[in-house]
Formats: sequence, structure tokens, C-alpha cells
Amino acid sequence: MNQILQNIRRLRISKEISQEAIANSLKMTQSAYAKLERGQTKLSLERYLLISVYFDVDKSVLFQDDIQI
Repeated sequence: MNQILQNIRRLRISKEISQEAIANSLKMTQSAYAKLERGQTKLSLERYLLISVYFDVDKSVLFQDDIQI
């Protein structure tokens, strides 16, 4: 799995946020978000930026190999 997607998933789980909650914030369905998180749908730059804002992390954090949660 792509490192960025792994980090997004780890952040979501560590903050106990459901896929549905973040999907609603991104104006997408839970199933569409699940596909994005699994890498079945490409992560657009716009969604990447929205996710970094949602988690209140610097955009570069999601690229790191060993993010501190």
C-alpha cells in the first residue's frame, strides 16, 4: 500500500475517526473513501490537501515513512 495512504489510515484509526465521518467531510460516500484508502481509487491533490487539513497536519507529514501518531 502506498505510504501516504497507510499514513492516512493510521491517523484515522489512531484518532478513532470512522471512514464515514471523514468521507462526509470530503463530500464523498464511505465506500468511495474506503476505495481511496485502499488505493483502488487515485488520491487527487485536492483530496490530499483536504485530508491534511482535516487531520490538522502539515502536508509533508503524510509522506513520511515513520509518522509519529
